[in-house]
Amino acid sequence: MQPFYNCLHLEFIEVIKNERKSLSFPIRNSKHLKNKIMKTETTMKTLKGLSYSIIATFAFICSINSQILANEGEADSTVISIDKRNQTLLNQKNNKTLRENLQDLFTKSGMSLDDDTWRGIRRIVNSDLNKDTLLVITQDSKSIKVVINTDSKNGSNESVNTDNKSERTSGKDKQVKVGLGGVVVKDGNDEVRVGWNGVYVNENGKETSVTLRDSSRTKNRDRSFNSRSGFNIYLGLNSFTNTGSISSADSKNYELSPFGSRYFGFGWTRSGTIIKGTNAALKISYGLEFSWYNFMLENNVIFTKGNNEVGFSDFKNAKGDQVALCRNKLTIANINIPIMPYVAFKKGSTITYVAAGGYVGYRVDSYTKIKEQDGGRKEWNHSSFFLNNVRYGLAFELGLKDFPDLFVNYDMNNLFQDGKGPKIGGLSFGIRL
Repeated sequence: MQPFYNCLHLEFIEVIKNERKSLSFPIRNSKHLKNKIMKTETTMKTLKGLSYSIIATFAFICSINSQILANEGEADSTVISIDKRNQTLLNQKNNKTLRENLQDLFTKSGMSLDDDTWRGIRRIVNSDLNKDTLLVITQDSKSIKVVINTDSKNGSNESVNTDNKSERTSGKDKQVKVGLGGVVVKDGNDEVRVGWNGVYVNENGKETSVTLRDSSRTKNRDRSFNSRSGFNIYLGLNSFTNTGSISSADSKNYELSPFGSRYFGFGWTRSGTIIKGTNAALKISYGLEFSWYNFMLENNVIFTKGNNEVGFSDFKNAKGDQVALCRNKLTIANINIPIMPYVAFKKGSTITYVAAGGYVGYRVDSYTKIKEQDGGRKEWNHSSFFLNNVRYGLAFELGLKDFPDLFVNYDMNNLFQDGKGPKIGGLSFGIRL
């Protein structure tokens, strides 16, 4: 078979011969004939070069196609599948180690499993990857494929098409839900649930559970009793104790307005259980509170701080005139730490709990406030007024069903320092919200 470019060459020669035979120009046209022959030869050379390029391109394409056809014949190959979870070959039926089985399969393929290759495979098997991994290992123009499966149900050690491996749909049916009950992971028929009381696993119909605590019994025992834990608000009234220590001459100055002397406080408490019974439980609560004593005086006098003791005086304005007051009180702000053991009863009882304990506090501020009856002018005077900085006493609380709890606080120490004022204490009582 003649080459393609030789055929083109012969055809062009025939064309030139035919043209020469048909030439009948006079001799005077020889110059024109010479130019025509030169153009024809130039065209022939161009087509000859083009034919060489076409032949080279065609040969290159044929070479690529031959390689593709050769590779297509090798598309189906033996794939070594490893179970990542158990670190064994899939469907393994012998007692050999993973490396020993891999070495046998590599030997059958005319390859060897050296230390570097083994370390690379083991590193991926022990990694945290959650997707199937395909390794192509080549040695001396020979190759072998290793598939590391995260799910033992995927893959097998049989001849498979590598193109089909890329079409795996494992993981598409996985669902992860996070809620108040815990975390639930579902993969087909398999389910793993991690809750507050343990772990539940359902794998192929086989159920396994690990219980951290019996939640039903815990709820029934812990929540069946009342508690005084949480955020609390105290609203009540104040009074003086041990008023007998006040001289008869000064007793009028210490008379308090019954509903003007108010107590206010708020705080946070937590509880711990000491002993539980069938119908009651002994608990203890502790926390942090802020409270305000407001001692509203009944008469038109105000607290004054002298050089050595606290006293009283009639209020006068800037002009020196005595002015009637509609409000004159002494306010003491404290920060307290209460500790209250209490007996809690079952929910539904008329008395929810009974508490008796104590508290200790520290004075953070004290001031007097006055308000003139005419004009409503107000005036504040911040001072220690010879008050004790530390406050401590006894506390009692009674919890009632469908009604605010009742409280009573009784100071064990005096309001004023020894020798700086009367030996009186503070008393507060009211409701706890």
